[in-house]
Amino acid sequence: MTHKITVTGYPTSSIQDYGKYLAFDMEEKGSPNAPKGIPFKSNAITYTVVISLKQFNKLNINQGEFSQRRFVVQGEPCLDIPFEQCTGEIGVICMQIQEIEDKGKEKKEPKQTPKKGARAKKQEETKETKLQEESKPQQEKKQILVPKGTKDWMSLGEIKVPETFLQFTPGMAKQKVVEESIEKNGTVDKPIIINPETHELVDSYSRYFVAKKKNLDRVPVHY
Repeated sequence: MTHKITVTGYPTSSIQDYGKYLAFDMEEKGSPNAPKGIPFKSNAITYTVVISLKQFNKLNINQGEFSQRRFVVQGEPCLDIPFEQCTGEIGVICMQIQEIEDKGKEKKEPKQTPKKGARAKKQEETKETKLQEESKPQQEKKQILVPKGTKDWMSLGEIKVPETFLQFTPGMAKQKVVEESIEKNGTVDKPIIINPETHELVDSYSRYFVAKKKNLDRVPVHY
């Protein structure tokens, strides 16, 4: 019997377009409390969902709004997704996807006082504006779109790359995806993962490689 997987939540990455199919990441949090007697707790798991273009188009949602919507995905696990496309811990072939209402969010909103809501909104706008302003030195003629998950911006010279990465050349398909993102959005498609203390590159070497080739001044990073 084929194992089934159901994932509920928001997309945690931008959509990667591979022609006849698309891919995006979703994260599902583990239970905060383990059953009594079990000394372990379940942790959050990141899934890379692969969906056909035809199935995605049925949602009638453009890619820019996609990450703001909540979905339930039903599918099957797959180990054949190429490594550079499957950034999550588990690959999932989407059999069915449906948008669902975030009822929890709707319930919380009436409890907020107008003053608190306005302050929180202003803080979010200030943070977003700061990230946009910090991205301007990269390409002044283009509007820089901040990738989801960005925690900071850092110059390529500040990032230390381990020798094991430098001996590796990213595949052309992966380089093309990043290059297209730079041309369209002004920066790489996802933040580069680094160690916050040592500034050493941990993951996303392909994005670092292309950013350096394109002479970007700074790149978005995630710790």
